[in-house]
Amino acid sequence: MKESPNAEMRNTLLISIITFFVVFICVDSLFAQTHNPWTIHPVSPLNTSGHDVPFGVDSSYVYLKQEGVHVRSPRVSNPALPGTPEKVSIVAIRDEAWDELGEIQHVSIDEKRGLAVISARPYPGAPDYDLFISSTLPKPRFQKTETSILWSKAYPLVSLNSTSDEVYPQFIQDGFYFASNRNETDFDIFFAPRHLQWQFATVLDSPINSHSDDLSLVVLNHDEMYVCSNRTHAEGFDVYLLSRAKNESLATGFYLELTLDGNPVSDVEVKWVEPSGFTHGATIFENTTDARGFISLDELPSSRVLSMRIGSIESPVIEGTVVRIMNAEGEVVRTYAVNTSGTLSVDFLPLDSINDLDLNDLNDLSGLPSRYPPIYTLYFDLNVSTPTSHSEDQLELWWENNAEDFIVKIQEFALVLEGHADVTGTTDSNENLSQKRAIWFKEWLISKGVHAEHVSTRGMGARFPVERCPNISDPFSDCPPEVHAVNRRVELRWEVL
Repeated sequence: MKESPNAEMRNTLLISIITFFVVFICVDSLFAQTHNPWTIHPVSPLNTSGHDVPFGVDSSYVYLKQEGVHVRSPRVSNPALPGTPEKVSIVAIRDEAWDELGEIQHVSIDEKRGLAVISARPYPGAPDYDLFISSTLPKPRFQKTETSILWSKAYPLVSLNSTSDEVYPQFIQDGFYFASNRNETDFDIFFAPRHLQWQFATVLDSPINSHSDDLSLVVLNHDEMYVCSNRTHAEGFDVYLLSRAKNESLATGFYLELTLDGNPVSDVEVKWVEPSGFTHGATIFENTTDARGFISLDELPSSRVLSMRIGSIESPVIEGTVVRIMNAEGEVVRTYAVNTSGTLSVDFLPLDSINDLDLNDLNDLSGLPSRYPPIYTLYFDLNVSTPTSHSEDQLELWWENNAEDFIVKIQEFALVLEGHADVTGTTDSNENLSQKRAIWFKEWLISKGVHAEHVSTRGMGARFPVERCPNISDPFSDCPPEVHAVNRRVELRWEVL
C-alpha cells in the first residue's frame, strides 16, 4: 500500500492545519507544542510481538485488536501502566440500511448526536475503504416494545475520501480522527472538524504522525492519547502514549479521611472521575485509604468539577461511614456520609473554590450543591429497557403538569439521564442495559418536543443502588424483589457543567 510521495498535497495540508488547530480544543492542544511539549513512549503492557491496534475507548476500558483478537484493557489514572488486557467479545455493528456497502472496517458512534461514521468498502469487492456518515432515524411513533436503534442510509463523505484507504474513524467532541494513506508513502492521521460538517480534513503534525505508518488514535483526555504506529518496529504496529504535563491547578495540602464510629477505615479505594462529556467516567485520580484512613489529595485537579466515587456493589462501604475533606491546617472543609446503598457518588466541586462554598455536613448525592434530587425517576421491568406500565403512566401525568415550565427551563440548563440496573445481571450487561434505559427516556423526551442536544445519557450499571440487598454476600439470590425494583431506574437531572 506504499506509493511515491505527493509533496504538494502534504505541504498544502500542513499549512491548512495551522488555521484549524486554533479553533478546536483537542486539535489546538496537539499543535501547541512550544508551551506544552508532548512526549511519546511505547506502552509496554499493551504491546505484543505482533500488531496491537487501539480502536476505541469508554469510561472503563481501552479496546484493542491484537493479532485479530479483540481485547480490552482496564483504564486507570496512569495510562502508561494500563490494566492487563483480557479477551472480549465485540459484536460488529451492521445495519440493514448499510447493506449496499461492502466490508465494514470500523464504526465509531457519537451517541449524544445520534451519528455513526463508517469505514467500509463502498461496494462489495471495492479496492479501498472510504468514510460514510449515518444518523439515527426517528420512529414513526413512540414504541413501547424493545427495539434496536434505526439508522439512515450511509452517505459517503466525498470530500474526505480518496482513491486510497480511510480507516479507523474515531469521534471526539469537535469532530473525528481517521487514518489514510492518501499521501502515497504511509498512513497518517487526519482530523475532520464537526463545525465544517466534515467537509475538510487536516493531517496532524509530529509527534502524532511520523515517517512510518500511523494507523489509529484514541483520545483519553485533553492531555493523553494512544497512537498506533510502526515507527519503532516496521514489522508490527505498537501502542504509544502521547502525553504532556497537565496545564491545570492541582490540590496541595488537602487530604481525605474515612472513619466509622470514630475509627479509621483502611483499604478503601476512592476514585475521582470525569462527570460528563466524551470522557465521562474516566478515572482522573485514585488512591486507597491507608492504616489511618487517610488519602493525600496532592495532585488531584482542583479547578473543576469531578465525580467522587467510594464503594461498589462488589465491595460496599458500611452504612454510616463518614468521609471528611481536610485542609492543610486540619480543618474539615467538607463532610459526606455513606447511606444504605454502601456506595457514595457525589459531584466534587473545585477545591480552589473551597472558601466560597458552604459544604459541611452534606450527605450523599441530593444534599450537594449542583447535585439536586432527581427531577424525575422512572422505574423499569426486569432485564428490559422499557419502563413499567404504571411508571410510564405516571410519567405522562407528570409531563402534563410540568411540560410548559420544563420546556422553558431547558433552554438555559442541560439535562442528563442516568440509567441504573439491579445486580442480577453481569457487569457488561448491566452497563448496556442501564444505557439503553437512559436512551429510552431520552427518546421519550424527544417525542415530546425536547431537542436532542439538550439531553445527554449515562449508563451507570448497578454501581449506585438506592437500596442495598440485606445479604450483601449473596445479592443475586437472597434479595427481596422490591429492592431490585427500586434500583432499576433512570434519574432525570440537571447536568453539572
